[in-house]
Order: sequence, then structure tokens, then C-alpha cells
Amino acid sequence: MTLYNTKGSNNQYSKYLCINTSIYILSRNTSKICIRYFTVKPLITYKNSSLNKSNILKENKGKSNIYRWVNKINNKSYIGSSKSLSKRFGVYFSLSSFKKSLRKGSSAIYSAILKHDHSNFSIDILEYCESNLLISREQYYIDNIKPEYNICKLAGSSLGFKHLEATKQDWVLIKLAYYIIYCLV
Repeated sequence: MTLYNTKGSNNQYSKYLCINTSIYILSRNTSKICIRYFTVKPLITYKNSSLNKSNILKENKGKSNIYRWVNKINNKSYIGSSKSLSKRFGVYFSLSSFKKSLRKGSSAIYSAILKHDHSNFSIDILEYCESNLLISREQYYIDNIKPEYNICKLAGSSLGFKHLEATKQDWVLIKLAYYIIYCLV
């Protein structure tokens, strides 16, 4: 067995474990089968998001980063990014924001936090980065960690998000009002 760094990278978190084996399906040549594994060592871990709330907000004020919520009961996770982490976490710690968001559509992470409580979640700061790199870095972690609570598997997209029928009807009314105001007048 040999460990290989990923192509063009010295990143200690992305490596391939390669096993030499023989494959006798189409040819009798010896080849390599690569099994990919991915581990992350967060920059910061807040073991109890409820108890560490003030530190999380204070230490991350004005910082853009990639973060991960981890459910300590079932080890499921969510990857997110934010230009202003303290503002984003302010939403996570607001019960009224959760309920308002859940009325608009589904959110696996909001539902999980409401069900299991903040105290059963840890928060990992995976990396701080420039805001123009957030989406690509978030996608990198989504692709490699494969978090269960991310409904949308594409960073920065709402693809896969299920909107409530009432929300869809509101959009129709908004479009109709826009048409009446700007097109008929």
C-alpha cells in the first residue's frame, strides 16, 4: 500500500490510499485501484454550539469562512460558507429565523438543530478564506466530506431545495404584480 498526494497538491487532508492488485476482467495486466479517503482537521472546533455561542459570534465577527455543523448524536454534518460568519450564525441561533425559514421550505440542518438542540451540535471552522473563494472552497468540502444535511449538493445553489406550495403561489402573485405595474402602466 502506498499513500499518494492528490495531483498537484501538498494538502495533508487529501490523499489517496492505493492498493496494487491484479484485474482479470478485460486484460491480464496489473493495475492500481485507488480508494479515496478524506479527513479534515478543522482550524477551530466548538464542541458545544449552545455553550460556545458568544465565543463563536465574537471570534468570527467579520470573517468569511467555510464551517461545518456536526450532530454529535448521529455524526451527520452540514457544510456552509458565509461572508460574515457572525451574522450567519446569528440566524442559526435565532429560533424565530428557523421557524420562518422552515415555513418557506425545507432545511435539513434547521430541522435537525430544532429536533436535537444546539447543545448536541459542534461547529468546526474548516478554513478562513477570501469571499471570492467561498463558493469554490465550500464545493470542495461538500464534494469530499459528503455532508448528509446539505440538501443542495452544489455550493451557492438552491438546486434540490423543496419550496412549499404556498411559496410558489406567492412567486406567481409577485410576478403578476410586477407585470401589472411595469408592463401595463
